[in-house]
Amino acid sequence: MPATTFLSYILWIFSIPVISFVSAEYTWPSAQHDALEQFLYEGTHVTDDNVAGLAGFCLHRALPGGFQPSTFAAEWVRLAYHDMATHNATDGTGGLDASIFYELDRPENIGAGNVNSIGDFKGHSSKLVSRSDIIAMGVIWGVAACGGPPIPFRYGRKDALRAGRSGVPEPQQDLASHIESFRLQGFTQKEMIALVACGHTLGGVRSVDFQDIVPDPSNSSIATFDTTSSFDHLIATQYLNSSTKNPLIRVPSGNMTFASDLRIFSSDRNATMKGLNSETSFFQTCSTLLAKMIDTIPSNVHLSDVVTLLPVKVSNAQITAIDSQLVFMADLRVTFPIDINPMAVSKVRMLWCDSRGQFKNCNRVTNVASLPFLDAADTSPLTDSFNIQFALYRFKVQISAARSVSKFWFEIDGVVHNNGGKGYPIGQDEIIFVPSLGSVDQKFPQPDPANPSEFLPTSYNLVFGVSDTLSIANTFSKSS
Repeated sequence: MPATTFLSYILWIFSIPVISFVSAEYTWPSAQHDALEQFLYEGTHVTDDNVAGLAGFCLHRALPGGFQPSTFAAEWVRLAYHDMATHNATDGTGGLDASIFYELDRPENIGAGNVNSIGDFKGHSSKLVSRSDIIAMGVIWGVAACGGPPIPFRYGRKDALRAGRSGVPEPQQDLASHIESFRLQGFTQKEMIALVACGHTLGGVRSVDFQDIVPDPSNSSIATFDTTSSFDHLIATQYLNSSTKNPLIRVPSGNMTFASDLRIFSSDRNATMKGLNSETSFFQTCSTLLAKMIDTIPSNVHLSDVVTLLPVKVSNAQITAIDSQLVFMADLRVTFPIDINPMAVSKVRMLWCDSRGQFKNCNRVTNVASLPFLDAADTSPLTDSFNIQFALYRFKVQISAARSVSKFWFEIDGVVHNNGGKGYPIGQDEIIFVPSLGSVDQKFPQPDPANPSEFLPTSYNLVFGVSDTLSIANTFSKSS
């Protein structure tokens, strides 16, 4: 086969295809699974901002004007429940579908916490990661950040395009109304009691939102549900030993109409709360119920298998051009215990086969690169809770178009990682992305005249290289 050169560059607009779910046995590449696994465990996706890290170490949100802050975790868990509460188990509609984006004007969704949380998440969705999947991950990140149990995550939630039904219980409602609200959401009375306890181990009631519960002329205080910011069973312990200051039990205003937690917790003569009064039982119950909460979705939506951490993960594999030289690049993320120095790993190698020429498919020759750049990858609070870290081995090697790359794999101290024996395939090399020649319109963002709260799209110039053996009838330049 004659040598192939990459001489023609075009500007081209493209879209990412819809990706189907991967099977329980992961095989690379799987664009949606790869994106969600990265987001869940690294906390980053399209923007490279560590969104999950906002909640790290159970951090409180900084608020102006002397307002007492709540934790990111408390706000993210509340947002998810309020979004899920639109579910109607009778007809299978509603659920955790990001309809909360259209429901903030309802009295049941009062509070800066929901507004702030939507601001945390709204710029990070993509064609592969829905807003509702991010809301679900927010629960997992928040609970882990505050010392709580891991919660299994499945992806595939579909974002609603309009508001759902009203359904969030309000503190002034009676017990029968609460039981019915939770029944419609798909929860039994026992599950209602436990889910409220699981949610109310975090956060509290803001005076600015509920003056009838927490009267405060300054509108700046928050009455917490228990005496710690952590995800723990003190919400049950302090209720049972009568030391609680939970404002929905001991209402600061004295108006017991708002004592909704008292009515809910005592509705089965405290049997459920007594069962939650240990770390083990509390964590087990909350992990199960919070997973059920975030997996409550419309009946016509189907979720993936549970996304587990990949101990070794390939990303950013590409053939591209840098300074007129064809190069092959790939990153390998490796998981290590937090107390292990990745530098102690003696040898990490990338191996690959040619895709054309006399050595095609590793006929007599296997290529080897053994000097990667060692970098660190972000971790989410979920990953941090496992006491592990990521090392990122970045490989970049010069190749010739006459030989190129068909598949690659890795060895770590002699242990082969080869995508289940298949190798990691390079699908094609006739058209390559050349980000080093692209550009982004750096103009100051312009408000959209039709919607001043939003900005007009940014202009991107995407550059691709085309093999001179590939016939393309029409090429063009365009920005979007």
